[in-house]
Amino acid sequence: MNYMNKRLETLPKVSIGLPVYNGEEYLRKTLDCLLEQTFLDIEIIVSDDNSSDQTKDICLEYCEQDNRVRYFKQDKNFGMPVKNFRFVLDNAVGEYFMFASHDDSWDERYIEELVSVLDNDSNCSLAFSNYKIKNLKGVEEILIDVSSSVSESKYIRYMTRLIDSQPALIFGLFRREIINSKDIILADMFTLHFGNLMSLKGKIKIVDKYMMAWGVNGSRDSYSMTGKII
Repeated sequence: MNYMNKRLETLPKVSIGLPVYNGEEYLRKTLDCLLEQTFLDIEIIVSDDNSSDQTKDICLEYCEQDNRVRYFKQDKNFGMPVKNFRFVLDNAVGEYFMFASHDDSWDERYIEELVSVLDNDSNCSLAFSNYKIKNLKGVEEILIDVSSSVSESKYIRYMTRLIDSQPALIFGLFRREIINSKDIILADMFTLHFGNLMSLKGKIKIVDKYMMAWGVNGSRDSYSMTGKII
């Protein structure tokens, strides 16, 4: 495995896991967006699933520019994207953690606002926001409102997640200590399972702003631009 890892002097508050495969087209924009967050106490863990494009060169460039970026290149493709998600979580050291995709973008205050939610409620397992599904090849956007799961009953919280299934919850900010990588199941729809799991761990709170844009460029077959989960 190839890696570039400049250790920070102190442990970061937030770890961001960025699994990527052949992401050269949008990767620079995504890294810029994360590094320009108003919340600065972060690390970005990039796991390159043996890309054949310029992903490695881009990541090494950013590692040289900012020591908050840690880069790993896998010697062999994992064969399942979920295994790359597991890898970045295993290598995180922050109190809080979030996954990021190489073609998504965020409001500059996204992490700051979600950290505030978790800091102010120890019973909250995950914080997220409303978001947009954005066509990266055009101008079309779909606004998605997400239901909170804040009942004291974990069963009611779980039922809320079954009614309002949201794969995008996996891109929220959560307490790293409450799950380990093996909790992320080896299945195509692991993102749906993740939201259900987090509802059993604690409350899921949603910031009522559209602070994330989930990029769709034809490679995410789980979504259509009509906003329906297929």
